Amino acid sequence: MQNKRMENSIRSLVNLYTVVIGAALSLAVAGAIDINKGLSSLSVTSILLFVAFIATLFPFFHGALRHLDDAYLENQNPSMKTSALIVDFALLFLHALAFLVLSQLLKRPADFAWFLIAVLMIDVVWGIFMHLASPAKDKWSAESRWTTINFFFIAVGLLYLIDQEIYLGAVVLTSKLAWLLAIGCVTRSTVDYIWCRDLYFPK
Repeated sequence: MQNKRMENSIRSLVNLYTVVIGAALSLAVAGAIDINKGLSSLSVTSILLFVAFIATLFPFFHGALRHLDDAYLENQNPSMKTSALIVDFALLFLHALAFLVLSQLLKRPADFAWFLIAVLMIDVVWGIFMHLASPAKDKWSAESRWTTINFFFIAVGLLYLIDQEIYLGAVVLTSKLAWLLAIGCVTRSTVDYIWCRDLYFPK
């Protein structure tokens, strides 16, 4: 009965998380295409940033749902603190809200880049929290791997943006930065899926 209650609680949280992620995806589509102008409103920059957005959104959403199932439903983890769920979900929900903001920046590469770094930083904080909440977990759990991957991409991203003097609101060669963001996000997610495939696609 207790397990059933936990499952119902998690499903309720997942439903809320899914609604916010769905809203972010809808706003991203609306932001990339001007309804009044149709497909002619698409630009190389908006298409590339949409690719970067989707490449980041999909594994984050997939990973969050798999994490909740794995941590609280599928495996018995006595070291997991019972109060961890609410903080865990709060940070994941913050991710979802961040994607809402990110979906509005598909025509502003510099702002998109900086806010993407903020999204990855939230994930690093979440990963550290999960390690503290469940110290008995394997050192290279999926959460630890996500933290490592995102920390690396944050470092590379910050070095590039600062070196090129690209800051919030900066006017830059938008297509060049958009290409780098699309390639970087697709690469990050590819590494993510390969390294954490056991969680994403359990046998």
